[in-house]
Amino acid sequence: AVDQGLTVFIISWVNPDQSYAETTFSDYMTEGAFAAIEAIKEATQQSTVNALGFCVGGTLLATTLAYSAAKKQNSIHSATFLTTLIDFTDPGEIGVFIDELQIEAIEKRMKTEGYLDGRLIMNAFNMLR
Repeated sequence: AVDQGLTVFIISWVNPDQSYAETTFSDYMTEGAFAAIEAIKEATQQSTVNALGFCVGGTLLATTLAYSAAKKQNSIHSATFLTTLIDFTDPGEIGVFIDELQIEAIEKRMKTEGYLDGRLIMNAFNMLR
């Protein structure tokens, strides 16, 4: 993208620990995606950005786009998704990890610990490979 003359910013997902126990998905959108978009617009003096979301970051981007559309905000000119689950009604191969029993176990663990340890997600991806 840089070779094509585009200015590129990379925003990384934070692997949460106990200090993020009170952080919500909405917080990731407002303090993450929207804050990054505003910083990029300010740095580039552009009114819109082209965004690419990967994995859960893509799910966050899709949510951000939906929220932006509902609020009639137009800061995202285009969006590209890589390895992103958007339609949870047909999750594909990863569905073996997100059936009702797995979701109940994850929710119970998150209620106890306050966050989902990234090592659990890493193990799921390792098993998929």
